[in-house]
Amino acid sequence: MLKRIAVIASVFFLLAGQALAMNITSSDMERFISTFEQLMPYIEDHEFDEDDDDDDDLNFLEISTLKGQFMEALADNREAERIIRNNGYGSVAAFAEQSAYITRAYIAHTGMISIDEFQAALQDMPAEEREALMAMPFFQTFHDTRARFSAVPEAQIRAILPYLDQLNALFEMEEDDLD
Repeated sequence: MLKRIAVIASVFFLLAGQALAMNITSSDMERFISTFEQLMPYIEDHEFDEDDDDDDDLNFLEISTLKGQFMEALADNREAERIIRNNGYGSVAAFAEQSAYITRAYIAHTGMISIDEFQAALQDMPAEEREALMAMPFFQTFHDTRARFSAVPEAQIRAILPYLDQLNALFEMEEDDLD
């Protein structure tokens, strides 16, 4: 009985958290894309801390983690702050928070596509190979990642879909420039 109550409470808090999540509008998306493009030179110059041994491997989808990365990349940069304010954000923190929600929705959407493709490929594998793969420790992480992607509010994912080509170009440009 106690277990059932814990599960019900967990689901309630998950749904309540999603209901309180930031709404993303088309003007938010356009402003984010424009601002991010202007900030690229400052983000490119930043060296992100790759040492996350103490962190949960899946914390990359946490709003606080993503927001912190944006804050870190733009810290004490007057020109970046000017660009952010000129694009209608009240502060670097406001931009970082909205960026975190948009980035999380993008990661969840593109990640689910990859996971769905992987699961389709699993079905084409011989049963013996599939079972061996499913027994590997990484497969639990795979399921945990899927659960994290699925927990991102659907409304946020729908909000980014009309801008997917622009986001793909923006984030691919970032990856190419950071290599």
